[in-house]
Amino acid sequence: MDFFDEINKLEYLYLSNIIEPFDNQLLITVKSSTISDDETDLFVAGKNLGPVKSLSFDGPGTKYECFFKSYCCYTITNESFTALNENDERIGRPFCLYSKSNYLDYIRDTTLVNYTYDYDNTLKHYAFNCQNHIIDIITIDEPVIKRIS
Repeated sequence: MDFFDEINKLEYLYLSNIIEPFDNQLLITVKSSTISDDETDLFVAGKNLGPVKSLSFDGPGTKYECFFKSYCCYTITNESFTALNENDERIGRPFCLYSKSNYLDYIRDTTLVNYTYDYDNTLKHYAFNCQNHIIDIITIDEPVIKRIS
């Protein structure tokens, strides 16, 4: 898969855009991002949660388009609510390919994917672990990835 290793050399990713160009196709645009060295206190509901560093995604950085020709499903999760599962097996960090995941098992168990889409048992679980969202994609297709800047 072109650019898989290059994307995984980036420290942080930011989700810039996600659209369905046509029915059941997915186009995800991610950009490299940085974390500020400066810390400021974060207040939520009047409580100080302590010092945090801000995310910067407006500056220079590499941008990638990742096109999925088809998909079974995808989910977008606020990164603040994501928990890692110790039983999942993957390669990659900001851009992952899972060989085993609870999410993939869940989709196999609760949908008709095995009968209507995954005829030859090639279903895969990809994920983008961005600083603003986590995107999980279940598909039989390898994404086509282009560096756009």
